Amino acid sequence: MKNTQQFRQQSALFTLEGVNSIWATVLDRSTHVSFPKNHEIQTIQSDYFYYLIKGKLKLSCLSANGQERVVMHLGPGTLFNEVSHLHLSAHRHSLHTLEQCEVGRFPDKLLKDTEFFTSHPLLIQNLVQSLGIKTGAFFAQLFDSGLIHVRGRVCRMLHQLWKENGEKPSFRTNVSQVDMAAMLGVHRSSLCREIRILREQGIIGHFSKAKLEIHHPEKLLENLD
Repeated sequence: MKNTQQFRQQSALFTLEGVNSIWATVLDRSTHVSFPKNHEIQTIQSDYFYYLIKGKLKLSCLSANGQERVVMHLGPGTLFNEVSHLHLSAHRHSLHTLEQCEVGRFPDKLLKDTEFFTSHPLLIQNLVQSLGIKTGAFFAQLFDSGLIHVRGRVCRMLHQLWKENGEKPSFRTNVSQVDMAAMLGVHRSSLCREIRILREQGIIGHFSKAKLEIHHPEKLLENLD
């Protein structure tokens, strides 16, 4: 089966899809499960990991006070919740469906089954590769949080959204200010302040999930230093 791997790390949203498509060849070892939109998938004390057949998920990290930081979106052809069975950590993560999802549910003991991986060596190779990609996404998030100021992060995401939507002066983003704050790991009040300043400077106009106006995209890049 051809691996249509996609990882758009340079885009406004970290999006991972197709990187584990080879696991579709062993779906007979899984149980088919459907999750509705806006469903939180159990990750703590779970005995399963999953393969996303259809739909989209949001992977987030949660701080001790419950603040959310969106790490990436997952699309079809990806494994999820496998990381929690491969390491011990006090940090919590959450998985929410962004639309109705169809998944293959595997028992976690499969990840420790030497006979299974001996029979399917390409699966363990693929698992290691995808774990490396996810690790890179986490490191990129840490870099942004520690070395790039809030305005720079906001301007970069707005500029990337503009690029991804055909460099149009007005377009639908499907990203609300609440979503963006979670993706950037900033308080909503901090984001609102930066958006207000950009509006006052005439760089952007209306900003909602349904419509984003970018008047001077070149000036967004001036705020990245």
